[in-house]
Order: sequence, then C-alpha cells, then structure tokens
Amino acid sequence: MFDLLLLEDFLDPPARDAVLADVRAAAGAAAPVHGIGRTGVAPRVRHATQLEVSEAIRGLIDRRLTDLKPALTERFGVALSGHEPPQFLRYETGGFFVAHQDGNTPVIRDRTLDRRISIVIFLNTQTPEPDSEPLAGSYTGGELVFHASYPNIGTRQTVAGAAGSLLAFRSETTHEVTMVTGGERYTIATWFRA
Repeated sequence: MFDLLLLEDFLDPPARDAVLADVRAAAGAAAPVHGIGRTGVAPRVRHATQLEVSEAIRGLIDRRLTDLKPALTERFGVALSGHEPPQFLRYETGGFFVAHQDGNTPVIRDRTLDRRISIVIFLNTQTPEPDSEPLAGSYTGGELVFHASYPNIGTRQTVAGAAGSLLAFRSETTHEVTMVTGGERYTIATWFRA
C-alpha cells in the first residue's frame, strides 16, 4: 500500500557520527513550510529547527545523495534531475509536522510540483516506548507516520528509522511527524525532482 524504500546503512557509523556531531553543534532558525504559493514559518503546521551545518557535512550528504540517484530512478521508475539542498532538522520535545504532502500534487501549484521522491535520513534512534525516558542520544515520540489515500483512508504505517538509515517515498504520499515527547530528533530531508 505504501511505496517505501528503506536503506538501513545509508550512513555508516563514522559518517553518521560526524554528521550528528555537526548538527548538534549547529545554530538554526524555525524550519519553513512551503505551500499554496508561499513559503514561511507556520508553527501550528511545523515546529522544527532548520540547522546551518558545515560545508564539509553538506558536501558529504550531497555526494551520497547524488550517488543514490540512479538507484532511486530505477526503483521508483521516474526520471530524476537532481535533489534540492538538504534540510538538516532538529525536532525538540514538542516538535512535530502535521500531515502533509511534499509535492507532485495538482492541489498545490508552486515549486514543489516537480518533486517526485522525498528523502528522510535518520541521524539518531527513536526509543520505541512512548512513555519511557529516551536512551542517551535518542528521542521518544517523533514517529514518521504514512497515511493511505482513498479507498484506504484511515490506514496508517509508522516507520521508526534507525540511526544512519534513509527512507525514500513518493512525494505525493501523505505523511506526518508526530510530536516528540522526549529528547531531540535529528533528521535530514530532501526531495528529488523531475
């Protein structure tokens, strides 16, 4: 029902640890929301911080994503031109992103229309028990939840990515990040375009 591709070791432990150290030390500002012809901060829609990482880390992620493009083209059967600049994100306790689509939908006619494949790279691990204290360096809550479309409305699938894993999915797939209930959730998001 959900067309998902999970690559569990997209970032090996040394690369993942280098990226995670950089994002934890990075400053940032409220992450923007795109849609209905505008871009801006909308704290009732998305409560997260977009981080300014070093050029070395940005370059590492860009190279890994560029190397992945042929496999994504083959797996999803769509021609891809390249990816948008990655967003390095921190969701603190209370952070979330309401159910949305990233693009490739005729409902919204803006720069997201050409997005075909969405990418989430998980940098730290989710502690699975929602009422427990997060393990050192992990977080609780903050699940990535996919919502089925008609005729399967109400069907959902949750993905708890392990640190260093990458999840790819079609950009028109409705998904959300539930509220982080403890710790900090670190991810990278980007989109491959037609």
